[in-house]
Amino acid sequence: MDTTIKVTTIHIVAALFAALLSTGLTLGWFGFKNEIFAFFIALIILYFVGQFSQKIAGDEISGFSQWLWDGIAPFYFTWVIAYTLFVMYL
Repeated sequence: MDTTIKVTTIHIVAALFAALLSTGLTLGWFGFKNEIFAFFIALIILYFVGQFSQKIAGDEISGFSQWLWDGIAPFYFTWVIAYTLFVMYL
């Protein structure tokens, strides 16, 4: 499988998980409500997923532009859409 597809898929799956955790923090599933902390949880997950993807991809992905379009942008857009849908319908 192509490295770009692997990295993008890993970021999308992680974004769905981050959206679920962020929704839980927004709706108070964990005993408190905090939307700002929900956003920072997503950033922390993005950082660790990026580190994990770097280990998998190695030197095949180089430069910030490629990381932006293969990892950060898919994560962000998936997280925003899933988070919005989860908050509205759960």
